[in-house]
Amino acid sequence: MNNLAYTSQKADVVVPKIEEIVRKDLGVETPVPYKVEEGDSGKVNVNSMLHDAGLALFGGKETLLFSVAFDIASPRPVTLTAQVDRQGVGSHVGTLVFTTKLAKPVKGEVFLEGPKTFGTPKFQGDAGVADKLNGSKDLLKKADKFARTKSDVGGGIKRDRYFKVAPAESGSVLVVGTLPRATSMGMSATTDAKDFIDLAKLIEDLL
Repeated sequence: MNNLAYTSQKADVVVPKIEEIVRKDLGVETPVPYKVEEGDSGKVNVNSMLHDAGLALFGGKETLLFSVAFDIASPRPVTLTAQVDRQGVGSHVGTLVFTTKLAKPVKGEVFLEGPKTFGTPKFQGDAGVADKLNGSKDLLKKADKFARTKSDVGGGIKRDRYFKVAPAESGSVLVVGTLPRATSMGMSATTDAKDFIDLAKLIEDLL
């Protein structure tokens, strides 16, 4: 069973199991390179431009043991940073932050609204960029579904939404925070890494 919740708190035991899930989610056979960073809920380096993402997403009530950054090279360069939190004498994967550069530039930042009881959340911020993205109902539904704020993994996790497109050198950057999704009646879990790659392409095509 590999459901992103473990009886160990040791990185050398837990991280290879997370890597196994990431590899499966991407549909690749070769190991995905990664780097482990010691826990400090106030200083998680997701991206130097978007340090606020680390503060917002990793600064919750959970006790951060360490984070692991996976370097996904194909089909596009993506960094997946997984937070590993303490759970009793064990641990579980909490927030997942996906970061990728987009080839097309944007004039200003946009962010996706939080979950709504009625209707689909839309992008807010720079009007020109938001209009392009909000014109695609397919994108809005997929973005809302991907950027989870609740998860059954680890006994139940809740996080604020973080989904941002921002200006960056030679284009723009997409940063999305989500949570693991339990599968097989909780016996397994997924990061939905491939869904992020599809989302990034869809956003890039719309900009």
